[in-house]
Amino acid sequence: MTRRSTFRFFFPGLAIASLALLAVGLSGCNREETPAETQTSESTDAPPPAAPPAPAGTSPATPGQPGMAAQAEQALDPAKIPAVVARCNGQEIKKDKLLARAEALRGLRAQRQGIEAPMSLEFYREILDGLIAHDLLLQEAKQKGIQISDAEAEQMMQGFKSQFPSREEFEKQLAAGKMTEAGLKAQMKNDDDSRVNKLVETTIVPTVKVTEPEARAFYDQNLSRMKTPPRVHVRHILIGVAPKAPAADREAAKKKADDLLAQLQGGGDFAQLAAQNSNDPGSAQRGGDLSWIVPGQTVPPFEAAAFGLKKPNDLSKVVQTGYGYHVIQLIERQEEQTVPFEQAKGRIGMLLRDEKVKQALRVHVEQLRTKAKVETFL
Repeated sequence: MTRRSTFRFFFPGLAIASLALLAVGLSGCNREETPAETQTSESTDAPPPAAPPAPAGTSPATPGQPGMAAQAEQALDPAKIPAVVARCNGQEIKKDKLLARAEALRGLRAQRQGIEAPMSLEFYREILDGLIAHDLLLQEAKQKGIQISDAEAEQMMQGFKSQFPSREEFEKQLAAGKMTEAGLKAQMKNDDDSRVNKLVETTIVPTVKVTEPEARAFYDQNLSRMKTPPRVHVRHILIGVAPKAPAADREAAKKKADDLLAQLQGGGDFAQLAAQNSNDPGSAQRGGDLSWIVPGQTVPPFEAAAFGLKKPNDLSKVVQTGYGYHVIQLIERQEEQTVPFEQAKGRIGMLLRDEKVKQALRVHVEQLRTKAKVETFL
């Protein structure tokens, strides 16, 4: 995943009223919704395997709602959008802001959900609803004199830094955005989004509570989703060859993999043979260790062979994938397990809390909107 070269909309710390929440969570208030993420199983904390990678080309979700009119999904020519798309209590929302936020949300959806949303009239109106909500909340924040303190800006800065694997990567991102650390901190302190986030954190979030009986009820009603997937800890030796390589090269690679399998079956040291022969640079020096893999994480032939191994030290037959020929050995495996309530309730509580905050925020924005003069021109 590549990070964007802009820092706007991605500040952690005071993050409840994020771009996604304002643009999606507040628009379409009568739309039936389901939580975006209800999986409560704990992470395996295992790094992704160095090779083979997860299969590409999985079908993304289809954008749009069932029954949506066909013309609503047609892309809208931005030239047809007026220069001023709305006014909130006399304050204008301009076209360039709408286009910028629409592009940002479209990229966010594509990244998180695999949805390439068409830039349709309905999509732009959805974004505009979020911008109106944001402006109404910002006006309220200004009326209440909400400001970001130096300590809060520093907290946001530390949270942002924590998203990077190293100080060097953080500084590289600063350079890409033509920003200094002091400038970024100042932007966090004075940014309108930060003030809206603080308003939500101080006025909406404290009104929301999730009880243990509510969490327990959700757990009981969603037992089929309270599971960790089966996983296997494996290592492999890859004899690499391109799918369209000459037949002689492919035969030579297959013969080498067969010879290595025979050596392993005769008691050969897997780690040593992997270090000496594997063409997977990410795992060879770890004795071929790929750590834990779960279904869907590797290409299908590799997955089928890996999950077909039952006992520690079992060896697969030679497996052919688009990367070449593999010999796989099972180190350990874990079957699907139901996560105990005590282990799941923390994440369930956060999920239910977020949903309650969204609902409370919708109600609050609707109340602001009924008292405001809102004009839309899209």
